[in-house]
Amino acid sequence: MKYNTNVQNYKGVSIRLIKYTEKHFARLKAKRFLLIKPKENDYPSQNFWIPNCYLEPDGTLKSNINIDWIFQKAYRANKFKYAGIKTPSWIKE
Repeated sequence: MKYNTNVQNYKGVSIRLIKYTEKHFARLKAKRFLLIKPKENDYPSQNFWIPNCYLEPDGTLKSNINIDWIFQKAYRANKFKYAGIKTPSWIKE
C-alpha cells in the first residue's frame, strides 16, 4: 500500500506521516506523525501518534474528525515548543 507522506493540515497545524513498512504498521493501532514547520524544509523531530480509527488506511486524516485532544496532549508535552512551532490558540483552550 502506498502511504500518504504529504504534509497534511489539521486546523492550521501541519503534520506529516512517518513512513514505515506495511508490516510495521499492521501490528500497531496508530501511526506516527511529525509536527512540521510551515514553509520550511527543516523538519523538526517532534513526533506524536494518531490512532488508526481517525485515519484512512493510507494515513490520510479522515474528514470531519475531532482530534483536538491529540494536539492538546502534544502541547502539554511541549512538542510545539521543541519543534519551534507557534501554538494555535484553539489548542490552549
